[in-house]
Amino acid sequence: MMSPRCRKGKFVSASRFPQQFNAFRESELLKTILIGGLYALLTAFASRAIWLPAESMLVGLDNDVYINPWADWWTEKALTASDLSLWRTGYLFYPDGADLTYHSYSHLNTAVSLLLRPLLGKIDAYNAAILLNYPLAALAMYQLGRYVTGSRRAGFLAGIIFAFNSHSLYQSCHPVLVSIWCFPWVTLYLLRAVRENRARWAMAAAFFVFLGAATSTVLLFMLMLWSGFLLLYLWLAPEWPRPPWRIVLLYALASGLLTLPLNWHLLLQAAAAQNTSFWIPPLSAIVADLLSPLVPHWFFWLSRGIYFGIIPLSLLILARRQRTQSRLWYLLLLVAYLFSIGPVPVLFGRPFDIVLPWSSLIVPVLRNTYRLNILIGLALAALAALGWQTLHARLRARPPWLVWTVWGATLLLILVEYLAVPFPHSPARLSSFYTEYLAAIPDDVPLATIPVDRQADKYYLFYQTYHQHPITGGVVSRAEADTFQFIENNALLAAGRLQGGGAPPPLPALQTALQQLVDEGVGFLVISKTPVPLDPQGYADFDARAWRRAMPLSPVYEDEYLIAYDLRLLQGAVER
Repeated sequence: MMSPRCRKGKFVSASRFPQQFNAFRESELLKTILIGGLYALLTAFASRAIWLPAESMLVGLDNDVYINPWADWWTEKALTASDLSLWRTGYLFYPDGADLTYHSYSHLNTAVSLLLRPLLGKIDAYNAAILLNYPLAALAMYQLGRYVTGSRRAGFLAGIIFAFNSHSLYQSCHPVLVSIWCFPWVTLYLLRAVRENRARWAMAAAFFVFLGAATSTVLLFMLMLWSGFLLLYLWLAPEWPRPPWRIVLLYALASGLLTLPLNWHLLLQAAAAQNTSFWIPPLSAIVADLLSPLVPHWFFWLSRGIYFGIIPLSLLILARRQRTQSRLWYLLLLVAYLFSIGPVPVLFGRPFDIVLPWSSLIVPVLRNTYRLNILIGLALAALAALGWQTLHARLRARPPWLVWTVWGATLLLILVEYLAVPFPHSPARLSSFYTEYLAAIPDDVPLATIPVDRQADKYYLFYQTYHQHPITGGVVSRAEADTFQFIENNALLAAGRLQGGGAPPPLPALQTALQQLVDEGVGFLVISKTPVPLDPQGYADFDARAWRRAMPLSPVYEDEYLIAYDLRLLQGAVER
C-alpha cells in the first residue's frame, strides 16, 4: 500500500513525485535553464583572462572602465549617509562640487555589484555584475530566435551572435550599454502580445523596458525608438495582425508608469533647465565606421564597430529565402546602419565632408550614433537564426548526424571568429600612496591632482574608491561649464591641463596657486607620472620631472607612478 504524504492539507500519492520530476526534466523551463548555464560557462571561459592573472583586472578595454567602480562607490556612500545626495557630490571638483544629474549611472548593474561585494570583494563583484549580462543577453536572444524560427539550434546560434559580437564585447567597459538583454525580451513579449492579443505579454514587455531604464536612460531611449519602429512595422505588415489598441496603450502606459520614478529627477532638472549638459551638438557624435561590419574587430580603430563575421554574414544572406519572416529584420538592419554611420560618415577613421540629416534628429539625446550597433546586432542575430533555418531545411533529408555536424561546425566557427581575441580587460593597478600612505590621513583632507584632462581624470575616480578623499578634478559624464571654474582660476591646475601643454607656471604664479589651494583646505598635491593601468609610457605631453623641479617644496612620497606633496607644510600644520 502506498504511503501517503500530506501537502497543504491534502494527501498526495508518493508515486506522483517521480512523475513530477520527469515532467520537470522534460519541461521547457529546465531546457532554458540548461541553455542559460551553457551560455554562462561560455562567458566564464571567454573571460578567463580576467580571473586567472595574479593582478586584479577590470572587465573592459577602455579608460572609461575606471569611472564605473566610482558610480558603485558613490551610490553606496550616498545611500548610507544622510547628508549626501546621489545627484550631487563634493568629492569631485573640490571645493565647488559637481552636479551628477546626468552622470552615467547604471543602477541595476550597481545593485548587483553591491549585492555581490560581501561575497566576492569590490573588483570581482563589479566584474561579475558586468559579465552576468552576457549569458542573459544570449539567453534572451535564444528565446527570441527560437520564437521566430521554431528551432532551438537556430536560437542558440542567435544568442551567441547577439551576446558576443565585437560591439557587445567592447561595451563591457560601459555598464550603461552592456545590459542589452532587454531588447530581445521586449521584442519577444511585444510580438507575443500583438499576435495573441494578451495583456500579460504587454505587461511583460513593459517590465523589461523598466529593467532597461534601470540600466540607463540611453537604453530607455533606444527601447522607445525600437518599440515605435516595431509597432509601426506590425501595423503596416500584411503578415502580422494589426496591433490591438488596448495592447499598444497598455504597453505604453505601463512602460511610462514603471520608468517614471527612475527618471523623475532628470525630468525635473530638464524642465527647470538647471542642467543643459545632456544635449550635445549633432556633429559631436561618435559614429560607426562605414566598413565596420566587414572588418575584423581586432583592428583598434574600429573598436566601436560591429563585425558581422563570415559565418553570420553567410547565414544573413541565406535568410533572404524567407522573405516574409526576414523582412522586419532586414529593414531594421538597414535603418539602424544608416543611423549608426551619421551624421558625418567615417571611412577607416577619415570623415567625409557631408552631413546626413536624419541622424541629427537623435544625436542630441543618443549622443553617439555607434550605439545603434545594438539594434544592428539584434537584426543580425535574428537573420542568422532564419539563415540556419533555411540551411536546416536543405539538410532535412540528410542523416541526423550530418545535421548535427554542420550545426556544430557552424557554432564552432562563429565562436572562433568572435572570441579570437581575449575578452577585453584592463589592469586594476594603483600606487600604494592611495592605499597605504593616505590610510593614516583623515578622509576629509582633499587632494589636488595633475595633470588635468578628461581622460587622465578617469583614473583619479578609480583611485578615489580606495583613498576616499575629495579631489579637485574628476569626470562627470555630462558636466556643465562652471564645473571647471576652480581649476581654471588656479594657475597651477590650469597649467596642468594636458590640452594646454601641461608645463608648470612661473614660480610667482605657482606659489600663489599653491597658497590658494592651501586656503581652500587642500592637503596634498599629487602629480601623476603615468596613468598607470593602460599606458606604461606615461603622458606623452606631460613632463612630471619639470614639475618636480619647479615645486618650491620637497615631496613626501614618490614612486614609479606619482609624486605627492603635503601642502599642509606650507601652513606649518605638519612637523617633519
